[in-house]
Amino acid sequence: MSTIFAPSLVAIPRHAGSLAWAALGIAAAVLLARQSIAVNLEQACAINDTPYLELCPVPPATRQARAAQLRRSISASPGNARAYVQLAFADTSASAPRALQAAARVAPADPGVTALMAAKALERQDLPSAIGPLVELVEFGNNDKAALVLARLIAGGQGQLLVDQVAPGTIWLQRVLEQMRHLQAPLSEALPLIVLALDKGILGPAELTPYVRELKAAGAWGDAYSLWVALHQGASPTLYNAGFDQPFEADGFDWEVAAQQPISRRGAVVRRATDEKRGPVLDIRFTGLPISDPMVRQHLFLGPGRYRLRGDYKTSQLRMDHGLAWTLRCTTAAHSARSAGLGDTANQWQRFEFEFAIPAHCGWVASLQLETFASLDAVEGSHGHASFDALSLERLGN
Repeated sequence: MSTIFAPSLVAIPRHAGSLAWAALGIAAAVLLARQSIAVNLEQACAINDTPYLELCPVPPATRQARAAQLRRSISASPGNARAYVQLAFADTSASAPRALQAAARVAPADPGVTALMAAKALERQDLPSAIGPLVELVEFGNNDKAALVLARLIAGGQGQLLVDQVAPGTIWLQRVLEQMRHLQAPLSEALPLIVLALDKGILGPAELTPYVRELKAAGAWGDAYSLWVALHQGASPTLYNAGFDQPFEADGFDWEVAAQQPISRRGAVVRRATDEKRGPVLDIRFTGLPISDPMVRQHLFLGPGRYRLRGDYKTSQLRMDHGLAWTLRCTTAAHSARSAGLGDTANQWQRFEFEFAIPAHCGWVASLQLETFASLDAVEGSHGHASFDALSLERLGN
């Protein structure tokens, strides 16, 4: 999968040891420390009128003095949890890691300590150690800056580090995905986590279907289709909902109906209707107004080869010079194939058959869509009625 970054993003390499990642780690540390959910920067820089936060513009001697004062306070009162936390921020000596560990033991729920743990881990490029604190900040503190760092990690190909954090009942992933949306980062890298969240019941179809639409819009067709299949328990027929038996699902790989205008302005009113003998069918009523082509379509994963589309249709009082046609169009190449025109059948069901070839340069994604056979018919509009049922699509060979 290729990784695409919006101009506002830092391009994170897949290897955390690079200089670019180190720079992001330092930047993330600054963001986390400055945006601590415990206290704001002004408060953090002056507890008891004595600066203690590492990022504050404080002379080293002043910070060293403050650290020494805090150590004396801890020695006199070992149960003073707040002093441990303040020391973790103030200490810049070789014992700083031990001070942070002590603060984490006595005040494990302090969000400032959690933020500092994440920042320090990022500074030393220890991504596995940063993940837990970052997730905790997002999960329990709704920390946007921590979610931002995690979003960039995922976009940079480090999503596997978060797999163990995807647990039932958690909500951090939804917040991180929102950050990826905000940054316009590619969702493709998050797909394994999204599918895992679906499998564990953390996310459901209502939350995930919009991501299918976004992946399609970004041209990540393979990822969009993989997520769509996961949402449908692994079902991946060549033509989905071929008999129009199920209600159409928007934003996926079901039938897509042309953008619906008010009925008074539609040239073709498309819907599922019930035929008294066949049950659900695709139903189209023409009103005489200009028609928006395609009237209905479905994106398909087919690949190069020869195919045959079959189905039943009937029309009545169809005033259209050249009739309707099923058309196969490539999404990444200027190639199409069209069935013969389907004209008036005097309200009798008839069988149609359409063979077509998909060349190698078409790619793997094409759309099957119902159009007017002649563009002039769409411009002029038509009257009448058409129904389709029992479609099937089979591969004939290469």
